[in-house]
Amino acid sequence: MERQKAGGSQPSTTTQEKTKTQDDKAQTKGVSLLSVPLVLIVALVALFVGIFNTTLTTPTTTNATLDNTTDIFADRTDKYESVLVQMEPRRLLDSAAECTAPQTILEESVHVETALGQADAFRRDNKVLMMLNGQNDGVVMEWSKDSGDNCLHSLTATAAAALGANPDYFPNGLRLYNSMGHAIATAEELDVERLAYILVDFQLWVWPGIRVGHKRTVDGVTMTTLSLSPLVYDVEGFFTAEEAEAIITHGKEKLERSSLAGYSGDQGETDETRTSFTTFFNDSMFTRQFRVRGANLTRLPSPSFVEQLQLVRYEAGQFFRRHYDYLELKEFLGKTSGETVYDRFKVWCDAVGEMLRTSPPEHAAPSVLPGGELFPEFQNLTWELKVLQVFRELKPDYFNDIELSEYGEWLDESVEMKSEDVMESLLNSYGRILVDIIDAWEETTKIRGTDAMLPKLEANGVSHYFRWIRWAKDRIAQLGDKAPENVQPTGIDYPSFTLDFQHDLMSYILTDYENVTLSDELEAYLTAHAHEDDSLVQGARDHFELFELAVEVWTKRAGPDLFQYTIPTKIQHADPNRFLTLFLYLNDVEEGGETVFPLSKERLVTDIERSGMNECSKGLAVPPLKLHAALFYSQRGENELDPMSLHGGCPPAKGVKFGANLFMWNMDAQEGGIAVRSYEHGATNEEAAEDTEKEQSDA
Repeated sequence: MERQKAGGSQPSTTTQEKTKTQDDKAQTKGVSLLSVPLVLIVALVALFVGIFNTTLTTPTTTNATLDNTTDIFADRTDKYESVLVQMEPRRLLDSAAECTAPQTILEESVHVETALGQADAFRRDNKVLMMLNGQNDGVVMEWSKDSGDNCLHSLTATAAAALGANPDYFPNGLRLYNSMGHAIATAEELDVERLAYILVDFQLWVWPGIRVGHKRTVDGVTMTTLSLSPLVYDVEGFFTAEEAEAIITHGKEKLERSSLAGYSGDQGETDETRTSFTTFFNDSMFTRQFRVRGANLTRLPSPSFVEQLQLVRYEAGQFFRRHYDYLELKEFLGKTSGETVYDRFKVWCDAVGEMLRTSPPEHAAPSVLPGGELFPEFQNLTWELKVLQVFRELKPDYFNDIELSEYGEWLDESVEMKSEDVMESLLNSYGRILVDIIDAWEETTKIRGTDAMLPKLEANGVSHYFRWIRWAKDRIAQLGDKAPENVQPTGIDYPSFTLDFQHDLMSYILTDYENVTLSDELEAYLTAHAHEDDSLVQGARDHFELFELAVEVWTKRAGPDLFQYTIPTKIQHADPNRFLTLFLYLNDVEEGGETVFPLSKERLVTDIERSGMNECSKGLAVPPLKLHAALFYSQRGENELDPMSLHGGCPPAKGVKFGANLFMWNMDAQEGGIAVRSYEHGATNEEAAEDTEKEQSDA
């Protein structure tokens, strides 16, 4: 194979930011006296500059000395030398520990409030409550502190399996957390509260809602549960009036009309779905303190998981209709040749049809058995039209709720006209609807559990590549100063989700395996695509061997004695995406300006009428209270996308609304944004990052 270094067009934010500069922790200079209004100076001098530790306590403020030459809003390019990339490593339970004590479940479906504050009673009875991440109910297990640390993994695995977690993922790591989102790794720590939340593999912490109205104080910040599904909190005490004024003052001159990005990643045009104005702040000392603070509040492992602040302005009548904050810009699962959703529908039809022919449930109605109108039969037009009709009858607002009313109109017309390809067209253009169609069929026929017969897209080489990068970052954080210089955040081989890192790995592969015989398929792929952008990720979809080679060449340079990665047998696919949002309400609004969650069953405000946005009268409408914030999750406790998180920004009826978004990801936000781009040939990380920032502002 031809030897070639990474392309010369690749200098980027990743490479540039690794230039040696003064560390954030040493920065004690304040804001320029000329850069912000004088009234803000007192507040701004108190902004802390880069305090973050592995215990994730609230950052303390640093009283800085004002310096006329330093502006805390000035652009920073030293990300990889800063506090932003510091990471709290996982505290895994020891799976190899020998435990002879039996693991006994005493009670099931026990609500967390049964155990909160009852540690003494649970201790007396040798009991502990175990729950999955973000959940409010769990199982009570028999447990004594005397069993020691060796039994924690066995205890956790037993509880997790009983609660429905996938045991295939347990070998990848089990962790325990207390009610405040801090890791538990010893019997002494578990004994303190006698309750714990279980996280599997690289799952991120989700604050459990407990019940609507529940309040908790997290490092001086008050969180009040507003909704359990979607999971929404009111947050108070996260920021100050002076900081709110600084955000408005510094950002309002840069506001631009918001636009929309399509699922393909192409830039959208402004339209009547979103009429507000937005701007992203650049990376600065000011925005970094919000990113650190956001990671602390949400228990994310690193401030790098948090995007820069985005200022939003809604004038009277301006709005942002129902949308999701998570992104759908790029496919990672499945072969590049493509297994369609319609193909998966065929597998389901065949499997369910065979079950109904050979061993139908006793309660199965004649309409569901062979020859009946609800009997699944692939490419049988009568069946397909009938199940679509059932779906529309049971879920009449489905498309309106997800802001795709045109799909509903098209589907109704196609069913009425008995279009032969209606099901195939629908599924291949909006694949996520398949599980909802199956759910409607199950509800009508009273035959449950057939969704398990729907083939799932298995984790592939890309899935493993993303997990490996998470592992490598985590391992480096565990090693600290013991990690070699070249894999430290400032080093040339620091693992990341960027194009640069892909190019470097591909260059190493071409060098190390120049005279090594590879499989014919992989050899052909490397010959044709090795020097293209995103070639490692795209190649790993079809060629698992390419991922394995990437791990080998990096490990060789990082040090096999320190970095010995075991490829898991089974993993849950987790591509880069937004995980939760913290929306800050910066000012008082005379009337209107609510954040609405139309799929929530909760109500704070009723009888809302907002011109141009009917959904404001549905679901949970969170009023824009100055110095409060709305925190809501785009992913559930199992770290999968939550379609219930649909939300919108209602128009102010009177006055102007200023808000600020802190979007938080399931990995480094900037790197993740680059990873989800569909790249053009020759794009650099810097160009990809700029495009991604624009798309994120449009989402």
